[in-house]
Amino acid sequence: MKVFLDSCFLIYLNAMVDEKRRLIEELFRRLIKEQLFTNMLVVDEVLYISRKYGVAYETTLEFLKSIVLPYTELLSVEEEDLKPAERYLLNYGLKPSDAIHLATMEKAGISNIVSEDQEFDKVKEIKRIWIPPDAPPLKP
Repeated sequence: MKVFLDSCFLIYLNAMVDEKRRLIEELFRRLIKEQLFTNMLVVDEVLYISRKYGVAYETTLEFLKSIVLPYTELLSVEEEDLKPAERYLLNYGLKPSDAIHLATMEKAGISNIVSEDQEFDKVKEIKRIWIPPDAPPLKP
């Protein structure tokens, strides 16, 4: 199964330090058996937001290089992604970054995304994977 990793998942995996991190780690351990993908926009978001949670750039870069990228293919964002991103942006009212994620997913034939962002549920062709609703809330 092909799966796209959204930034929120990676930020939690990188920045969360309490007992709730166990749920994120368990999900990641299950996911590494699949074909994992993300894009450079997610890398940007992980670096930027993790820093807001007090995680140094060096730590986040090491996390990405040693924990995430060995299991994850990094997709490029290209000019050809503009047209599908525009469709997601205008037809579903998604944020620009989410529309770009879906455009790169479409290009790579990916229909699964790991994200807590319920906005992706608007797109019926996409299956969102997240922690079960009865699990404790995830907040870094």
